[in-house]
Amino acid sequence: MRSTNRRLAGAVLASAGVLTATATLAEHDIYTDKDGKTKITFDIDVVASGYASQDPWFGQAEPFLGDETDNWAEFGFEPGVSLEMPLGEGTLFGKVSGVYTTTAGDDASGLTIGLDDTDELTLEQAHVGWRSEDLFDGIEGDTFSIAFGRQDYNIGTGLLINDGGGDGGERGGWYMGMRKAFSDALIVSLDTDKWLIEGFTLKNRPRDGGTKGEANGANLEYTFGESTTLGGTYMQVDPNLENVETLDVASVRLDWHGPGGFGLSGEYVDESSSQADATGFYGQISYAPQNTRWSPVLSYRYASFDGDDPATEDDELFREIAYGFTDWGSWYQGEITGEYVFGNGNLNSHLVRLKMQPQEELTLNLLYYNFTIDQPASLGITSDDWGDEVNFTVDWQVNDNLYVMGVLAALFPGKGAEQWVGGDKNWLHSMLYLTYSW
Repeated sequence: MRSTNRRLAGAVLASAGVLTATATLAEHDIYTDKDGKTKITFDIDVVASGYASQDPWFGQAEPFLGDETDNWAEFGFEPGVSLEMPLGEGTLFGKVSGVYTTTAGDDASGLTIGLDDTDELTLEQAHVGWRSEDLFDGIEGDTFSIAFGRQDYNIGTGLLINDGGGDGGERGGWYMGMRKAFSDALIVSLDTDKWLIEGFTLKNRPRDGGTKGEANGANLEYTFGESTTLGGTYMQVDPNLENVETLDVASVRLDWHGPGGFGLSGEYVDESSSQADATGFYGQISYAPQNTRWSPVLSYRYASFDGDDPATEDDELFREIAYGFTDWGSWYQGEITGEYVFGNGNLNSHLVRLKMQPQEELTLNLLYYNFTIDQPASLGITSDDWGDEVNFTVDWQVNDNLYVMGVLAALFPGKGAEQWVGGDKNWLHSMLYLTYSW
């Protein structure tokens, strides 16, 4: 559970919350030189959200967490200043920003329970870098960049690397997840028409008492034509914990968009050390009929992430590293289960999703999940049936500045959920989320 004791997640680089949904980025010039090549700009995102639940934790929130978590609200903002200016054969760039978040009431993660202060102002972006186009002769469409400092970084669908900042608890803003930047991050990238080659070193920024881990590795992607991308990542993850070894993590992934609106995607991850041996993977098939009203996309995904078998000496629990949100269900699986109960470790899921776009600025999603626990014995229970969850989401781009999200969700407990939590009521949840970008 993603609360103080975090029974299931076991992440090496802890990450929390959902990527802040933002409207079209608005920037305001503070300074521009006469050639228009040197610019200093200012932007700010302001976020407000409210949440209401009925029978959270299957009616057992108070005995299971220590208090009720029926209603709460979150508020946050991030102002930032950016710089771009010519330097040599390229452009020097940088950004500094700060994030303030607060939570009123106790959210369903349980992290705010018992705390007097649940708000904090922290430094977010603080990086400098240099990029250049067409730097290398003989390479078509190349962009080279190098950046150091606090900055965002994402690989693929965010299954392993996306969110480097901890939210919730004493910081507030658990769901909003506005803290994403990694600290002391060095990212070197060469992006061409066919290749993406990246090297990175990253450190996370956990809440008080969290694990301060670091990762060093490389990411490689190759695009075949306009339909297929094959990628691979290798990294060594050091949790900086006594008697815990560095974890070797390797993954391969595929994304294919074929004729007739069909698509396939997937990723396989292997994690190993002398103490740990875990795997995780997903496979997805999608169909988007052409020239159809509302542009529907129907997809099915199966995802499986190992849990620890208490009968073996090895630790088989899948570590999420620094996963984050890049789309609904990726990689917070379920607006109840994935946001407030489980990480991805020790969890298997079937997901059927229907995405529709009645208007250009309006997107609807209907998602159905069936969840099973990979190793129920690790939780002291016998049933692997966690339950079924249904989500309905609305994304509305009101204008260039205002973005609105809405969520209705229901989680129907299985026998495993009843055994672990002690309740059998259906968990209902709703959310309204607004972002204003200026």
